[in-house]
Amino acid sequence: MSRVPGQRPTGPLTLRQLVDEPSLGLAVAEPGDLSTVVRGAHSIEIEDAARWLRPGWIMLTTGLRFLERPQDEAPQALLVDQLVDAGAAALLFGIGVHFDEVPAGLREAARERRLPLLTVSAGTPFAAVEEFVNRGTLSSEIYLLRRTVWLQNDLLKALSATDPATALVTRLATLSKGAAVLYETSGRIIASTGHGPLRLIWEEIAAREAAPQRFSVGRWAVASRPFLLRGAGFRLAIASRSGPLIDDLGPDLLETAERVLAAANAVRDLTMNQERAEAARLVSALQAGVPASRIRQTWDRLRPFRFRVGGELRVIAASPLAPWRVSVDPRRPSDALLEEAHLEGLGLILSEQDEPDPLGSPLTAVLADGPAADGWLTLLSGTHLTGVSGPFADLTVAPQYFREALTALRVATRRHAVGASTRIVRLDEVDFATWLLTRRDDAQVAARFDRHFGALVRAGGLAETVIMYLACQQDVKKTAERLFVHPNTVRYRLHKVEQQMGAPITAAGVVANLYLAFQDEILALS
Repeated sequence: MSRVPGQRPTGPLTLRQLVDEPSLGLAVAEPGDLSTVVRGAHSIEIEDAARWLRPGWIMLTTGLRFLERPQDEAPQALLVDQLVDAGAAALLFGIGVHFDEVPAGLREAARERRLPLLTVSAGTPFAAVEEFVNRGTLSSEIYLLRRTVWLQNDLLKALSATDPATALVTRLATLSKGAAVLYETSGRIIASTGHGPLRLIWEEIAAREAAPQRFSVGRWAVASRPFLLRGAGFRLAIASRSGPLIDDLGPDLLETAERVLAAANAVRDLTMNQERAEAARLVSALQAGVPASRIRQTWDRLRPFRFRVGGELRVIAASPLAPWRVSVDPRRPSDALLEEAHLEGLGLILSEQDEPDPLGSPLTAVLADGPAADGWLTLLSGTHLTGVSGPFADLTVAPQYFREALTALRVATRRHAVGASTRIVRLDEVDFATWLLTRRDDAQVAARFDRHFGALVRAGGLAETVIMYLACQQDVKKTAERLFVHPNTVRYRLHKVEQQMGAPITAAGVVANLYLAFQDEILALS
């Protein structure tokens, strides 16, 4: 199909398109690489021409500088060297003005340096060439802009997907006509599609500096780009058997994809922040007490958090075992807990306080009771001491279950302080003695404890022996084995205790008092 003179196809302007344009009357003297993209054109007849050119530009000349010594090839070769060093796209020589043909030295130098050399006929003003190039490069920029917008619009469709990362990688593979993959910095593949050599691509990426890269793996052309999201590093790569396609589209695709992933992450963060705020408000409302008139409205607010109307709930109070360190994990401490609940379909609202009041806990949550709750509580107890209330479904009585959870957390904290391995205390599962002890006033108990058992605690290993004796179900032999002493030593120490207590160690009252006084220590050894 023929085209109208002066009109060129869309896309970057190349030397081939200039030669093919009949209105310009150009001819090829030395071809070099005619696929070279042209960024601009400038007519220059003065010395040191290269300083006036930008990379990708073409220089037009009539050879005026060579007129006095047309046979001297040195200045002709020097001009070619300067143009090549400056990244010029080509040299256009106007014939029929000072020279009827291109000087031999100029042609020879262009051939050796592979600089495209074209001739401009006498009937073509240089201004016409410059105008055509300038219009062409402007059209090229418009084309590139349109292409970029199209790529962005296509990739932005991934934002509406349930899994934006996977959807984006799938689109990248389609656009690159090959494979696409998203790696973590460890090399773990987060999402991939296509049949490229993904493991070999990662090995090549890992061996290079963390910067945009272009390389080959066998017959595959690969482009990769590193980026950060929420403090974590990732590598995005596309691979195709078409090297020119990767060279042309690769940088735009990867840069646009990074922005889409950043946008998806921002949308996700915004959504999560909104959900966190609403969850915190719901926790506060339940803790303060829900009047009967607002029960239905409160259940409606709980429903988006995967709660079933009328289902049983538990309150959780938790305190971290160690300070959260950003260098270890850039995520907020509760992120993993929220993600686990989402994956398991577990109803959960959570409130986190950086500086809780003396009667509060750093993390307070309400979760739906059921099998999925056990796994979530196990995850929580990996990093937190955890107190769990009994189950309830009546929202009007929620405040008392918040107090239960806080009481259970205090029990867990006391037991952890004396070496207990368990990190979860469920108040509805504790024995009567434990429940009874939760009702005590610790300040009064401390004074009473010192009056009754202070001498025992201060008497060498007597308290240790009594605690182990009760932990071993009052078995003297087992007590001696765990203390690494002779059974007669245990009996002797217990006799000393009996003297202090004024009653046999096996008496029900003595056992009850000692068990209640040292329950946390006994349970830590059981």
